[in-house]
Amino acid sequence: MNMSKIEGKLAKYLQEEFKRLSPNGWECHSEVALLSSDFEKLLGYQPRVDILLQKSDFSQRFWIEFEISRADPVANHTKFAAAHLFHPQTKLDTFVSMMSADIDRGKRNLGVTTIYLMRHIGMNAFQTSLLPHHSSKQIKEMNNTSFENLSYASLDITQEIRRVFTISESVINGNDKRIHFASDILDIFMNLRRWNEEIENPEKLSIWGKRTITYFVFDPLTHTFAPSKFCAYVAIPKVTELSRLSYSNDVRSEMSIDLYASLDGTDSRFDGRRARLHLINNLAMTIHDLSESPQISKAFENWLFQHSDAINVHPKGISILMPPEPFMKKFR
Repeated sequence: MNMSKIEGKLAKYLQEEFKRLSPNGWECHSEVALLSSDFEKLLGYQPRVDILLQKSDFSQRFWIEFEISRADPVANHTKFAAAHLFHPQTKLDTFVSMMSADIDRGKRNLGVTTIYLMRHIGMNAFQTSLLPHHSSKQIKEMNNTSFENLSYASLDITQEIRRVFTISESVINGNDKRIHFASDILDIFMNLRRWNEEIENPEKLSIWGKRTITYFVFDPLTHTFAPSKFCAYVAIPKVTELSRLSYSNDVRSEMSIDLYASLDGTDSRFDGRRARLHLINNLAMTIHDLSESPQISKAFENWLFQHSDAINVHPKGISILMPPEPFMKKFR
């Protein structure tokens, strides 16, 4: 990214804070070139990254882009995918796009689906939230304020760095898939949709059984729900030459009932409490009692009636995890 791309102060502030707060054993640099000077001359453009966070021994590198308030936030995904054609990403490299609440839902979701494509061509790529507990209005205000005011805003930049590590590290490294925490709200909704589709299949229902669930994720677009633990993990396929030539739903990295059943209760790393805290702390989902919203309570009652052969609600009651405000607008 060229510095001229920065429309406000927030991106520059984040660059400086990432440098200042880099963990021990890590180095942080800004505006690092993706391509050699020869290729820059050939192509006629000079792609730069907002942040290069790398281990001091050069054993791991994160190429991080901040998407704060741009008309085309997926341009950086394309820039990295194009650079991959000339300088292929190595096993040491990870691309991470961090999007604020000031990026509208459609553009944000286009970014996530582009991440799926980047993985399909062999890249290690993720998209996640940037300052997820701040609204679009707050992001706009911070992007247009002074550096001095930003320093008084008490932004938890350490948590932003920690999120990069959390979503990019494998929870479980299997033979053909890597289990990660979901990194974006769309990942969660794709899992929710997958659960509701698969549970209609008698074979999948038999594998699932009837489980007692306490925490559910709510999708305001479809008025449907799914167990929060199922929604909180993704299964990223390991790319091989053969898989690059084929296509399946697995490219989208969704959890499946088969995979969930194979992990649940057999691997302590596949943990519901950790998953729930990740959704709340890293993706700004909020936890609610059904009594707070008659509309959502009625939607849950209707949904549960349809899936009473798969779900027992916990005798102590249930809780609903809802997405951040930008994803609730259509429902309300």
